[in-house]
Amino acid sequence: MHDWNDGSGTAWWWMLPMMFVFLVAVIAVVWALVNGNRSRSTQGPQSPQAMTAEDVLAHRLARGEIDAAEYGERLNALRQHAKSG
Repeated sequence: MHDWNDGSGTAWWWMLPMMFVFLVAVIAVVWALVNGNRSRSTQGPQSPQAMTAEDVLAHRLARGEIDAAEYGERLNALRQHAKSG
């Protein structure tokens, strides 16, 4: 009965490239899972319907449209309006 390599013992070296290919495939799958979850959790700004007035105000501060003093004044006004309403 013949072996795959006809008994010469030289086919064992194919295991090394195959293990390398398997390792690269496993790393690619893990990388895709990690980056897939990461991209869903950091999708940028929320839609305007999902944002509260305080969120809009915070985004305006972050973009530099208003300064910290104006942010504080408007935030206080929003919170007082919410208490009275």
